[in-house]
Amino acid sequence: MIMYGPILIVLIIAIAIIGILVKLSKNSSKKNFFSGNRIRWIFVGYISILIICTGLSPLLPKGDITYKKVDVNQLERDSSELYEAAIQGNIENVDSEYILKTWNLEYSEKQLNIAVTNDDFLSAVIIVERKNDNDGKIEAAFYKTGSSINNMAISELDKPLRMEMGKNTLRLENPEKLILEFSQFQHAFPINQFTGKGDFSDSNNFYEGTSILYLKIPKDLELNTTFEIDIQYVE
Repeated sequence: MIMYGPILIVLIIAIAIIGILVKLSKNSSKKNFFSGNRIRWIFVGYISILIICTGLSPLLPKGDITYKKVDVNQLERDSSELYEAAIQGNIENVDSEYILKTWNLEYSEKQLNIAVTNDDFLSAVIIVERKNDNDGKIEAAFYKTGSSINNMAISELDKPLRMEMGKNTLRLENPEKLILEFSQFQHAFPINQFTGKGDFSDSNNFYEGTSILYLKIPKDLELNTTFEIDIQYVE
């Protein structure tokens, strides 16, 4: 709920000061308006507005914080730990919160082509683990660590990649792109002169978590890929 009281007080005081200055200007010729006394009055009026705005700023509505703050350094550590666990074949030890989607595919052929829709570059790393036998099944899981913008968590907006099995081809498609719009509120310039904070900044800090498609494939299945796909095997 918006509190209009403090805003009205500032407006009334500002109008009163402006009225005094206008009255003074009418009582003086244009040549004398910027005399020493007039300049002092203008300066005193400006300083008065600054002090009043600074004193009333804590009373202005702040609104509820509806986002979760995150530590980007921790997100980077989470990404590193996820990759290390995957490449070493210890993916089972990773927190299940990073799993966005899983698939179980029946496939008994000797070779499998992996392609990306529209020949796009896949945003995820593919890590493959070979099983000890040829069971005719491909187990897939899409993992994604946390993402943030300006230290705000946006992981709940992450989507998994899309997967479709065709004739001898596993076709992948990057997650649907998201368009994010943000609004930022900041104290006006007069208040920032007292608080020491800078002006508006158009820069944003975006961190995208690590995406991994982890595949468990039959022992002797041969994978064929294109150059757009980054595929690695468990060490």
